[in-house]
Amino acid sequence: MAIYRTQRKKIAVALAEKIKGIDGSHLFNTNIFENADSSLTFIDEIEQFPKVCVVAGDESRQYQPGGFKWRFLLLSIRLYVHSNDDSQEELALLIEDIEKIIDDNDVLVYDDSVQPNEATTSVTIQSITTDEGAIAPLGVGEITVEVRY
Repeated sequence: MAIYRTQRKKIAVALAEKIKGIDGSHLFNTNIFENADSSLTFIDEIEQFPKVCVVAGDESRQYQPGGFKWRFLLLSIRLYVHSNDDSQEELALLIEDIEKIIDDNDVLVYDDSVQPNEATTSVTIQSITTDEGAIAPLGVGEITVEVRY
C-alpha cells in the first residue's frame, strides 16, 4: 500500500475508499464493484463501468487568530456509466449513492496513523452536473465537493 504524505491526497484516497463500499446492497442502487480511484481516468481508458474518480482540486485557506487556519479543498468526483437502456437514469442512481456516502461521512477520517486522528470538519456538495445524455450509451457526471479541514 502506498503511503500518501499530503493531506489533499489522503482526503481524496479516504473518500474513494468510502465510495468503493457502494455495492448494490439494500442501502445502494448501484454496484460499482470497488471501481473507484483517487486519480483521474479518461473515458477512453476505462475498462469496467461504472467508474468513479475522486480528484483533489483547488484549495483555499482562511486564517484565524492564534495561528489557526481552516483549509477548504475542492474535490471533483467524476462518474462514468454505460447503459444501453438509460444511461442518465443509471447516472442519477449512482449520484444518489454517492450523496449517501457524503452525507454519512461529513467527518471523514483521512489519517488514522496519528493521534488524534486527522479528520475533516465538513464535506459539502457544491454542484452536480451531467452530460445530459449527450454521449449515450455512456453517461458522465461530476460532483464538486468542498471539504473543510
